[in-house]
Amino acid sequence: MNDLVRAYHQLSKHRPGHFAPGPGQLDWATQPAPFRRYNAARLIELWHRPLEESPAYDSAFSESAQVPAELNLASISQLFYDSLAVSAWKQAGATRWALRVNPSSGNLHPTEAYALIPAGAVDSSALLVHYAPDAHALEVRGELPASLAEQLHNALPATGLLVGLSSIAWREAWKYGERAYRYCNHDLGHALAALAIAANIQGWQVRRLHAVAEWQLDTMLGLDRQGFAEAEHADCLLWIGPGQSAEFALPASVLQGLAGLELAGTPNRLSRQYRDWPELQRIQALCRAPALARQSWQTGAGRMQADNPGLPLRPILHRRRSAQSMDGKTGIHAELLLAWLRRLMPSNSPVPFAVTGEPAQVDVVVFVHRVQGLQPGLYWLARVTGEPEPGLRGDFSWQRVDDELPLYRLLEGDARELAGFLSCGQDIASDGCVALAMLARLDNALAAGQWCYPRLYWECGQIGQLLYLEAEAAGLSATGIGCYFDDAVHELLGLADTHWQSLYHFTLGKAVWDERLTAQPAYPRLRLPAAAGDEERIDE
Repeated sequence: MNDLVRAYHQLSKHRPGHFAPGPGQLDWATQPAPFRRYNAARLIELWHRPLEESPAYDSAFSESAQVPAELNLASISQLFYDSLAVSAWKQAGATRWALRVNPSSGNLHPTEAYALIPAGAVDSSALLVHYAPDAHALEVRGELPASLAEQLHNALPATGLLVGLSSIAWREAWKYGERAYRYCNHDLGHALAALAIAANIQGWQVRRLHAVAEWQLDTMLGLDRQGFAEAEHADCLLWIGPGQSAEFALPASVLQGLAGLELAGTPNRLSRQYRDWPELQRIQALCRAPALARQSWQTGAGRMQADNPGLPLRPILHRRRSAQSMDGKTGIHAELLLAWLRRLMPSNSPVPFAVTGEPAQVDVVVFVHRVQGLQPGLYWLARVTGEPEPGLRGDFSWQRVDDELPLYRLLEGDARELAGFLSCGQDIASDGCVALAMLARLDNALAAGQWCYPRLYWECGQIGQLLYLEAEAAGLSATGIGCYFDDAVHELLGLADTHWQSLYHFTLGKAVWDERLTAQPAYPRLRLPAAAGDEERIDE
C-alpha cells in the first residue's frame, strides 16, 4: 500500500518543464459552483457578533482558561462565523466572488462542514446539519428520532457537538488535476486550525475522534446517499466542547441509527460536466483511515506570547487575505521573524496543533530575504526534535541563531532568486520578507499507515494558518504556495531518499493589492443575538 502512496506522490510532483498531470487550461464553462447547498432543506439562520467583541490575539493559541460557553444558537453561530464563514465579497467588472475566513488553494474551497447538534441547542430536536457559508446558516439534513437523540446525548460529554469535515475533490481537480489531493488536504489543515482557534474563543476544545472509520463518517454525514453529482468524502470527525482528558466512544447503535436517518434536501450540482482523474480517486480511497484506538486528549498548556499586547483577535480572523504579489522592498526585524517561528512550535501552540492527535512531522526551511538583524540565507527550523538533522548536505553550517528557538543557519547568501525558482518561478516567493518550505517526514508517517499521508498536509495547513494570522497581526500579508518544484527543493538540501519531502511553500511580506477590485461586506445585514427578554434584532 505504501508503494502506491509513494507512486501517487511521485506522479503529482512538479518539475521544471514538466508539471503534474492537470487540465492544461481552465474550462470556465465547467467551473464548479463555490458553495454546496441542499435544495429544499430547512434553513436555520445564524447570528453575527460584532468583531469588536473579541479576546486578545495572543490568547488564541494556548488552552483557554475561561468558562466554556453554553451550547446554543449564539455560540454555534460564532463558532462557524469565526472559522468557515464568508469574510468579504470582491468584484471586478461583472465578476463577483467570495473570500472566506479559512483560506483555500485557488479560492476553490473543497472543504465542507457538517454538525451533529444535541436536542435543545438550536432546535427541540437533535439535528444533522450542513453549514452553508454563503448564507451563514445551517441546512437541516435530518432530525434525529427521540431514541437516537437520547443515545447521542448519552454518548457525548455535556454541552458539546460533533463537527464533520469533508472534501469535494472535483473543486480542486477542475484547476489542478491529479495534484488536487494535496490541495484538498492543505485546505483541511487550514480549516482545522481555524475551527480550533474559533472554538478556543469560547473556552472549547477541538479534538479529532479516531475510533470511527472514515467510510463510516460518510454514512454518518449522509455523503454515501444517492443524489451527489460530485463525489464528497468525509475526512474527519471532531469533538467541539468543554475540554476532555480522553477520547470517548460513539456506540455502534448511534452509527447505525445515523446510517438509517431520513434525510432532507437534495445536493446541488456544482458543474455541468466533469473530467475524471483516476489517480486522484485511487489515492483518496487508499488513504482512508480505519477505526483506530482511542487517544488521550491531554496536552501542555502552551506558551503565552505577549508579542501583540492589546491586539484583538477576531478582526484579524476576518481580515485575513491571501496576497497575490509582494512589493519586493519591505523588510522586518529579526525579533518579528523569531516571534512568528516561535508560534509554529507545537508545544507553544497546542490549540491548533493538538487537534489531530498526530505527532508532529514537519520542519520548516526558511529563505531569509529582508530581515534586519539576520543574515540573508537558508535556515532550518527544527520543529520536531529541536536538533540538527542528519542526512542533509555536508556543507551546511548548522549554526544556531537563537538561544530559545531551534533555528539553524545552513547557508548565507542572497536566496531570493532561488526561492522564486523553486516556487515554480513565482516572484511572490522572492519579493516577500521571507519564504518558507515545509518539509515532512514521509517515511515516518507511512510506517504508521498510509492514512497518515494526508495528515502531513493537514499539519502543513495548520502551520500555514498561523503564518497567515501572524502576518496580518504585524500589518503584513502572506500566501500559501502549492506550486513548487518538489525534487529541486530536495536537491538543494541534499536529500537523496523520501525521508523528507517538501509539501507546502509559503511567503510573507508587504502585499501589493489590485486597486481595481471593489469590496463588499460578507453579509447584507448583521444579525445580533437578543438581550434577555428581547426579540432578536437585525442591524441593516
